[in-house]
Amino acid sequence: MEEEEIETYLKALGEELERQGITQPIRILVVGGVFMVCAMKSRDATEDIDAILLDLPELTDKPPIEIIKKFIRAKNAVAKRFEIPRKWFNDSVKEFLLDYAPNPPFSLWKTFQMLHVFFPPKEYVLASKLMTFRLKDYDDVEALLQDVGIETREQAQALVDRFVPDKRWQEHYELSKNLDTLF
Repeated sequence: MEEEEIETYLKALGEELERQGITQPIRILVVGGVFMVCAMKSRDATEDIDAILLDLPELTDKPPIEIIKKFIRAKNAVAKRFEIPRKWFNDSVKEFLLDYAPNPPFSLWKTFQMLHVFFPPKEYVLASKLMTFRLKDYDDVEALLQDVGIETREQAQALVDRFVPDKRWQEHYELSKNLDTLF
């Protein structure tokens, strides 16, 4: 998905949420590739939209509450309308991201009717990418390191400490090994 497609799908999702009878905006925090495409402008595309539903439980919670059912129907209607995979919107990032870095700061990026889309600060995105580093994230991490002005392992560690102060999470995600790979 390129930036224009991302915005098209999110706009359609906002419209579908309204059609489903949602009367209060649903707030989502977008991270991952969409952040890199739309906020950082450091790459052209991403495979899906990784987002955290800020005011709702996860889409996979059982039994789903009515608002989640409506959200899933709206999400699936967008997939059908644009002939894209149903996994175009992925909220599974919440499972681990909010475990080790709860209550991230965020600011409004755009509104699409009943959908309000927020971005975290780039420092938060970098800290989370350092925690869960994968080789496929190398270019994203490099772009964020440069933009944030981090040049040393110590600076990177201090940044992660700011958002993930619990050393047990850092050990669980092998942060030290990740930083060794990058610095």
